[in-house]
Amino acid sequence: MVLIKRGGNVFNVMDEYISFTKKCFHKYLKLILVDFYNKDICEEFINTYIGIRYSDFLDSSSTKLSLQAKIEKAVEQTKKMLLKDMTDYEEIIEVTSLFIPYFYYLDQLYILETQKKTISDIYKDRKGVLDLEDDFVNEMGTMLKEDIKKRKDFLTEFESDTFTLDLKPFNTKDGNQIDVRLLNDIKFPDLYSDVAIKKAEESDVISEDLECITLLQVSALIINNLMTCEFDKVYYVRVSDSLFDKKSKLNRVFGIVDNPYVQDRLRIILNYKCFVKNKADIMELVRNGFVFALNLDDSFEFSSDNIEYLELFDKILIKTDKYYYKDMKNNGKIKSRIISVDEVK
Repeated sequence: MVLIKRGGNVFNVMDEYISFTKKCFHKYLKLILVDFYNKDICEEFINTYIGIRYSDFLDSSSTKLSLQAKIEKAVEQTKKMLLKDMTDYEEIIEVTSLFIPYFYYLDQLYILETQKKTISDIYKDRKGVLDLEDDFVNEMGTMLKEDIKKRKDFLTEFESDTFTLDLKPFNTKDGNQIDVRLLNDIKFPDLYSDVAIKKAEESDVISEDLECITLLQVSALIINNLMTCEFDKVYYVRVSDSLFDKKSKLNRVFGIVDNPYVQDRLRIILNYKCFVKNKADIMELVRNGFVFALNLDDSFEFSSDNIEYLELFDKILIKTDKYYYKDMKNNGKIKSRIISVDEVK
């Protein structure tokens, strides 16, 4: 949807992280495969691995498989596809496919004993399959250690003493629906009153900039979750209604999280009034993969026509004292989407 560039108007954390990870995987495969390395074939396998590793999803028939088993099954499927399409590269495809599942153990944010064992296992396979004996263990160990540090340093760039995320689970059965607020420790001169500070923080320009910081930090948090195989948490972030009046800024802000692996675990909270006013823009964002939760503010009127609109949203936030709350909870089409809240800004 938007051009993502480091140092430009938009910085997409997940895109950058995956781009670096893919470069690392190519580097590892060059070292592992030596003369059997083929960039295009490796790219196909790497994309397959990332698609499963960052989503924990292959197909509806594989939901009960472990993440490792899903990766192995997907690699086998990609191998069959490549063997069919690239008949002249059969040996390279077969050999490359043997080493891709090892990424599951190498793709971590910490050096673990498992990774050391994996490097040893790769060395043995290289020797058995490719008849290679060299200083692979030391080279791979050094390379992996350096890359892990770079990935960790990258993610800590988004940590701040001034801005921190306040994470509070909504009242749901699984406890995995997390309400996100950005806290700040900005020091204002004593001459400013608390009211003036709060008014400044809530002004359109400042609140929109704070939303950028929130989305950057949430993106880094989601990456950390995925790296520890924590796939269930979903984060709810508010955006200002005023953002939809500024198309270029809207694209910049949403561009921060314009990545399917982030979108799967992020819900943008909209007020009902904002949705009615900006329906076309919001539907376009939905088509681009963004998922929204709807806060039923005071502008919402309970009617059958309005209920149909609610089916567009993944979750619906309702205060428990609303007169229509019980009717909503009994509506078969939307009752599973409702999150009961006592205070929603």
